[in-house]
Amino acid sequence: MTKRSFSSTTRARNIPITTHDNPIGTRDFMKIAITFNALPQGKRVEEVAEYDDISTIEAIEREIKALGHKTALIEAEADAMRKLMRERPDFVFNVAEGVGRGARESQIPMMLDMLGIPYTGSDALTLGITLDKQRTQEILSYHRVPTPRFQIFRTGEEKLARRMRFPLFVKPIGEGSSIGISKNSLVKNEKELRKVACGIISKHGQAAIAEKFIEGREFTVPLLGNPPKVLPLVEIDFSHLPTDAPRFDCYDVKWVYEDRTICPPEIDKRTLRRIEKITRKAFEVLGCRDICRMDVRVDDNGMPYIIDVNALPGLIPEPEEHSRFPASCYSLGMNYGDIIREILHCAFRRHGIDA
Repeated sequence: MTKRSFSSTTRARNIPITTHDNPIGTRDFMKIAITFNALPQGKRVEEVAEYDDISTIEAIEREIKALGHKTALIEAEADAMRKLMRERPDFVFNVAEGVGRGARESQIPMMLDMLGIPYTGSDALTLGITLDKQRTQEILSYHRVPTPRFQIFRTGEEKLARRMRFPLFVKPIGEGSSIGISKNSLVKNEKELRKVACGIISKHGQAAIAEKFIEGREFTVPLLGNPPKVLPLVEIDFSHLPTDAPRFDCYDVKWVYEDRTICPPEIDKRTLRRIEKITRKAFEVLGCRDICRMDVRVDDNGMPYIIDVNALPGLIPEPEEHSRFPASCYSLGMNYGDIIREILHCAFRRHGIDA
């Protein structure tokens, strides 16, 4: 694959900025806040698997400072609004997952919109939708973007729709990072389905979504820009797993068996074009901005189906970790500084900031 060229130097001079209610004109730098949720005590456990280790936040901060900007760190806690009002940043690099249930990823963008502070990534509406797998599937289906057939279980006692055929894949309706997904998520009969669905409802306090399981290969598709460019695909390699391990991306595969990936993978041009087409359309109809990562499974006929949309993808810098957006960028010859700069510049251009 031909490597794309990304400049590794950036001038942070003469940036015209108008933020909040006070135009601040042309400055030699901006004050850029990083909004985030830190992983407690540096431990990666399922309940907080989407939070960032502080080392990731520090890496983002280093790269922003290297561009000539001042920084402020604001954790997405109950007093985040007060901190934002006190710091009054010119711009925000947002990686905050939020707290609690529901549309938690929307919390910080809602505050920033209220304060008139521009930021990287998708807005509160898109983040709320994409964290809700039912709403995401409904919108994609309406726009004829291929997704698996699905049914929602809120009590676990709902009658199974006739259109649903086993095997089915069952997962929480509002989680990411494979939380709530295990080798038991693939069910072959109604008894298994109800057991897994009821377990999700009880443990995670939310509905379960059951989807038609797509047999075949699984890919992560990173997108960057407005409109987006599809970066090199990352294929999940299941070949090294024990015979009893699941052949789909799940919490155990990621964190217990130390998953392996292939980037870029061998894939025929026709299938690649199909994947690029449907993921770009999904990016558009869901209102994504700047950066996104989608999970796609391809059946034996080469037909791709979007199985998950993550409008707030992880940015762990270490190549050996499970952060697939950076892995794709690294395959292009980019370094971590290039990644952070490109995300910022996508957002700058969208806000009309000359940088």
